[in-house]
Amino acid sequence: MKRAFWFLVLGLGVGLVVGFLTGALTAPITLVLQPSLESPLAPAEPPAAPLPEEPFVMSPDEKASFDTRWQSAPEPVRALARIIAHGGVPDAAALAALGPEALSRGYPAPSLDFTRDGQPVPYLATLLQEAVMAYNLPSAQSLIAQGADPRINHSEALFMAIERRTPGAPNFMLFPDHDASLPLVRALLQAGADPNARRHGFRHETPLLLAQGSSNLGALILLVQLGGDPWLRSQYPDGTPTDSLMESLEFSVASLATAEVLFRLFKDTPLGPGTADDTDRFFAMMESAIDKFAVGTGPETRHTAWRFDQILVLAGGALDRPQEAERLRGLLASFDYQADGGWYLARDEIHSRYDAPLSLPDKGDHVWGP
Repeated sequence: MKRAFWFLVLGLGVGLVVGFLTGALTAPITLVLQPSLESPLAPAEPPAAPLPEEPFVMSPDEKASFDTRWQSAPEPVRALARIIAHGGVPDAAALAALGPEALSRGYPAPSLDFTRDGQPVPYLATLLQEAVMAYNLPSAQSLIAQGADPRINHSEALFMAIERRTPGAPNFMLFPDHDASLPLVRALLQAGADPNARRHGFRHETPLLLAQGSSNLGALILLVQLGGDPWLRSQYPDGTPTDSLMESLEFSVASLATAEVLFRLFKDTPLGPGTADDTDRFFAMMESAIDKFAVGTGPETRHTAWRFDQILVLAGGALDRPQEAERLRGLLASFDYQADGGWYLARDEIHSRYDAPLSLPDKGDHVWGP
């Protein structure tokens, strides 16, 4: 009896195993894997449509504050600003329908108001400023063609364009790359932006002084070519006058980079004399710099003399004082034009090469001019 019982139990067990195996082998198999970036067996997703290239080149803060900038603008203007900010060009008919006044107007954004020199400065958003933030030259040109006035908000669009470097350019350059924004500077100036404006809330800053402070040689040249006055004195908030661009350059002309800027202004712009006092001061400052830095025999002295000589060759004619310029040239240390000379930039350059050394070399290696 016991033997029969155990045969029965064994038979049932074998039957269950065989049944399980038969079902497992004959049933359809579904393999479920957890997707994993590391596993090559992860189920393939259908190919996603390629994402459009990110049209923004403005800073992350500027992207994030778009809605704040345009909070008080009517929806048709806000829609145009959004197109511009994304790198598009608004339809000419849509611009014409709004008209020059709406296209030019500054729209307040109270939460972005700020203080400069102890004075409150209300923030105003304009469509031309938005085009500058996005480096969107075609939009700026379209706005200007439909009557947008670049003088609105104290020509702030021009100031913004002067400040902006080419995206991706090295942070540390002797003459930084502003090439991407220079076409905007030109377009705004040609459309009537004031090259001698005083920045709202920053009354001593003019476009020329900002360009100098930003080491934007291209903008300096454009500004003087298109009406900027290098002899103009601005004012500090308390009303006292600042130095003009020329006075600032004269004061630091012993700096090799400053001497190069001064040379390029004389060479590449119609820079003419200011008042008689301005011209007297220029030559007096040059004589003082010669006495301190360009008389002697050392290599640094000879190179400084080389630079001063080229400045004076051009300054004599530009300032209508050729005899004074020749007198000062006679005071310079003797130098060899080829061996002692060298500008940092080549004749056709307005910014340093990306592979230029970060440390300032004793002299440049481009012997040319005047």
